[in-house]
Amino acid sequence: MQRSNNGHGPRILRYCGVSAVNVTVGLSVLAVGHGVLGWPAVGANLAAWMVGTAPAYLLSRAWVWQQRGPHRLGGEVLTFWVIALVGLVVSSVAVAIVEHLTDRTVLVAAGNLAGYGMVWVAKYVFLDQVMWRRERDG
Repeated sequence: MQRSNNGHGPRILRYCGVSAVNVTVGLSVLAVGHGVLGWPAVGANLAAWMVGTAPAYLLSRAWVWQQRGPHRLGGEVLTFWVIALVGLVVSSVAVAIVEHLTDRTVLVAAGNLAGYGMVWVAKYVFLDQVMWRRERDG
């Protein structure tokens, strides 16, 4: 199946939708872990990442880039998880810095968003142009 270069608009909107779901799930886990259970910010951030990464991959693959068929371990699964690990590292550094300054969960969550936000655009470009790139129409 081919797609044209003008397919970015709908893909970006779907990517934003997947991100909204992932952010909602991730921040919920982070807030419960840090704010309710008293976990350290980095531990709560890790729990949020663990809960959200598999659904993010599956939704991205099936809905955003409309990939069908078997999952390629090296070409898709591991690559996606490496990108997710980069987001985890950046967001963990951010939440650790915030937690050093304050224990307010809302600010820890803001650090999480800032960390992932720094990776978000680069992730879209990589997934679209490298990992799930298809031949363009004529």
